[in-house]
Amino acid sequence: MKLPDNGFLIEELVCNDSFQQYCLGTSLENHILWEEWINNIPERAADIKQAKNLVNILTIKQGSRLEQVKALKNGFRQQEIFAQLLNTVPDSSIINTDETRTVKSIILKTSFYKYISFAAAAVIILVSLYFIQQNYSVSKKFKAEHPLTASIFSSGRSVRKTVILIDGTVITLHQNSEIKLAENFNPAKRELWLKGEAFFEVKHDAKHPFIVHTPFNDIKVLGTSFNVKAYPNSGLIETSLIHGSVQVESKRYPGYRVLLKPDEKLSFHSTSAHQDENLKNIFKVSALERNTPGNKSEEIQWIHHPMRIDNETLAAIAKKLQNWYGIEIYIADPEVENYRYSGVFENESIMKTLEALQMAYPFAFKAEQNRIILSK
Repeated sequence: MKLPDNGFLIEELVCNDSFQQYCLGTSLENHILWEEWINNIPERAADIKQAKNLVNILTIKQGSRLEQVKALKNGFRQQEIFAQLLNTVPDSSIINTDETRTVKSIILKTSFYKYISFAAAAVIILVSLYFIQQNYSVSKKFKAEHPLTASIFSSGRSVRKTVILIDGTVITLHQNSEIKLAENFNPAKRELWLKGEAFFEVKHDAKHPFIVHTPFNDIKVLGTSFNVKAYPNSGLIETSLIHGSVQVESKRYPGYRVLLKPDEKLSFHSTSAHQDENLKNIFKVSALERNTPGNKSEEIQWIHHPMRIDNETLAAIAKKLQNWYGIEIYIADPEVENYRYSGVFENESIMKTLEALQMAYPFAFKAEQNRIILSK
């Protein structure tokens, strides 16, 4: 597979099938190739990030490309056709008679009116994608109005409870689970302790790793989606990676670490082992099972919520999301309540579901520690 050169355009990446698969995490081979390619051109990091955002906007991680991608490709093809047509008109330096100039003028005018609509369509698509991307970026800047007022969060008997940290990380706790934040937790010091099970959607920050401590292992990530099951009395700790990469470091065996790839699970049994036993038998890496409806892994079925709606208002949808994910949703603008939606939304977190809904009716949302606010 031939990857683009360093002079690539952002739209070229967005329209690249292999790059789309890399963004969606559907191919391990693509993931390795693109990660290596990206690491070799750090000067284009901002452009690559923008391309990833556009792909995520167009796909909303539903597992398939939407019609907007096809429209984008067609727009760029028409731009190329228009440029090629202009380049094929005879040059006046070769034939410079009045008749030829008249013919050339007619060809240019005819070609222009014939293809200007296609070029305009491509421009409209690019401008639309730009504004969508800007709205997406704003919605992803989780600006909490109030600083964290608690350091311990517990789900108790609730099946799910969602907490949004000050750095933008979204954590959904399973039943009887708890997280304790490090003292003075902030975007530069991202560290917490987990008891029980939780799904993490960590805000990416290459300079400040996010660390999850469990009784026997420490999990270090830069920005990714993963699930951790670490109930105190079970004797089994599982780390399941959905997107990105995580590094699990052992406390019992200092210096031993395991790097997980997407769709892999690390199982660690805390029972005592013989000194000469192979650590790979203690830290077992396996593929995630995807035999469930929607091709979602069994490890995240408790968080995954395929929501089917038919001409329902955003107010009704907000109540469903609130009940499922365990976080208050407040609608600040009455007009937003009456937006209507239809479709099937399959996402692991409440933030991804809201981003998917934004594609049909643009509304704004901001996340605080204990609630999400929707507005026009």
